[in-house]
Amino acid sequence: MSELPLYLLLGVFCGVVSITLSRCTALTMDVVERLQKTTGLPMAVSPALGGLIVGLLALVYPEVLYWGFENVDILLESRPFTSGLSAPVLVQLIGVKILATSLCRAFGLVGGYYAPSLFIGAATGMAYGKFMRFTFTGSEALFHVPFLDVASPQAYGLVGMAATLAGVCKVPLTSVLLLFELTQDYRIVLPLLGAVGLSSWIASSQRFSTSSKGKLDSLEEKTSTIEEAKNVPTQTQQLTSVDSVDATAELCKLESSLCVYDVRDDNVLENLTVAETMKTRYISVSLKTPVVEALNLMLVEKQPFVMITERNKSLLGLLTVKDFQDFCKNVKSTRMQPEVDECLVSNVCGAVRCKIWSVTPQMPLTAAEKIMDSHGVDQVPVVSEHVNHQDGGILIGFVDRECITIARRALSAKEFFSFTSEIRREER
Repeated sequence: MSELPLYLLLGVFCGVVSITLSRCTALTMDVVERLQKTTGLPMAVSPALGGLIVGLLALVYPEVLYWGFENVDILLESRPFTSGLSAPVLVQLIGVKILATSLCRAFGLVGGYYAPSLFIGAATGMAYGKFMRFTFTGSEALFHVPFLDVASPQAYGLVGMAATLAGVCKVPLTSVLLLFELTQDYRIVLPLLGAVGLSSWIASSQRFSTSSKGKLDSLEEKTSTIEEAKNVPTQTQQLTSVDSVDATAELCKLESSLCVYDVRDDNVLENLTVAETMKTRYISVSLKTPVVEALNLMLVEKQPFVMITERNKSLLGLLTVKDFQDFCKNVKSTRMQPEVDECLVSNVCGAVRCKIWSVTPQMPLTAAEKIMDSHGVDQVPVVSEHVNHQDGGILIGFVDRECITIARRALSAKEFFSFTSEIRREER
């Protein structure tokens, strides 16, 4: 097909438009959230204010409102006795629709991405198609290419709808099948696949934005750690869980409007203490425990660390699977390989130094998270109040990243349902 490159270029434009919509929505939500915090704007008033702003935009551009799919038909010029819109007006509608959609999502109005992405894609494709026909066809064409047969703007509008839907909602196969069901034309499949593929690829590349580049080093370090610990199931499972939490956080950071809760909102943890979120089931060993026995306990209990205590349960330190691995490397490098049965936990502590950071039950959960961040650990022991400076405290449990994530999610969901119930009571 001679005009296939034109459809591929349309896919590039649709990918850029998809990124613009996602970024604009996330930026608008941040601005509105800051506005609510600084001005004390009630959340119940936010939808009304958002509706007012969108209504003012609709006075100038009424097409941005949702009329079912009638406005999409107007863009595609598929209804009889309707005059088509010019390319400059279509470009303006793209920008205004992106702004209106972002405002609706930010102020809490009901709506999604499906219908807006179809509208924006149709406007993008139609504007692009009209520009291409003006450029390559007609008596006043800017460039005369004999072998290039440019299709109607409606064809580009349909492909633009599918490409934008794929870029925004990350559903390339659904977009291709949906448009093919609408057209029942095999000739459109090849340009459709090219445009949708390019749009999805460009939109997905936003995960390598500047905001996420700072985490590449930590992700590479975790990957190497997983590779080293591939023979230890407990450590691998724990690291996989941590990576999945980080991936969720990164996705929500890139597109916060698609998250039910904000995984990095520290405000929801201000009133929580360590005692409300800590786990009380843990593995404890003494300094005289054989290393093999400690590793077997970790394997059975599916925990990637072990607590080291005295007879009275006073905390002496904490060792992770990685600490044991570092100890093995040190032993190999020095060529001093003791008997397996003679290797004790005290030998490991002497070589790699046990971690001795701890928290208390009444400490705020945010403080425990800061301690983990500052020392680069994923869990800290919870001890009773220190009796004296020489006593590490009686071990009573531990708190880890998973505890904090569960607490944050549960509190966010609880606040959401409490707010919904309050709104319903006011309506009654």
